[in-house]
Amino acid sequence: MKLYPAKVQKIIKETSDTYSYILDIPEGYAWTAGQHALWRFQDYEVSGDEKPGRVFTIASAPGDGFLMFTTRIAEPHSNFKDILLNQIKPGDVMLVANPLGSYTFHDGTDRALVIAGGIGITPIRSLLKDMADKQDTSKKVTVLYSDDRGEFAYGDFWNAVQQTLPNLDLHLIDDRNAFTEKTEAYAKQNGSDAEYLIAGSPGMNKAFAETLKGLGVAEDRIVTDDFRGY
Repeated sequence: MKLYPAKVQKIIKETSDTYSYILDIPEGYAWTAGQHALWRFQDYEVSGDEKPGRVFTIASAPGDGFLMFTTRIAEPHSNFKDILLNQIKPGDVMLVANPLGSYTFHDGTDRALVIAGGIGITPIRSLLKDMADKQDTSKKVTVLYSDDRGEFAYGDFWNAVQQTLPNLDLHLIDDRNAFTEKTEAYAKQNGSDAEYLIAGSPGMNKAFAETLKGLGVAEDRIVTDDFRGY
């Protein structure tokens, strides 16, 4: 497995326990919006029986000009995340493997609903920034971004991307009932004429996928991205 060295530019505290790591793009490294990659440390050892690497979504779009991953570091947390929280600093080098996966919008519909919970927003940030960079207005995208605590990552990014994408309808939601109600209302109105991207914990993804299918949405219109271990 090839690993590319990527120097840390800066670390951003997004919420009370969520952090973004901004890195240089290694020479020869390329990815498409929505992909993920394996990350390791170059100069720090992960202790115990933990695996030396973790898989994180590449939350930046190619047009950003930098690599970024975002992760939640709650208590208790792994030694890997403790290194991210307490040791990694700008100038350090992380190692990133070639990107994998294909979590993206498709061309079959002119509208999409994004259902994102917590850290599941990371691939959505990449996809929306890529659409903005390409001035892609071919699909009307409704985003339901939910966090029970009302803590939303990426701050001013949302205002900026809304100004660039007139086809974006963004909802930041801190109430679970409202999250479900807005999802159901959209599905009842649009059915299988839309596609549905769900990004959250495996349990959340399964529950919303079943809800959508119960409302008559065709299974091939539903795409999920599971976030484990958060």
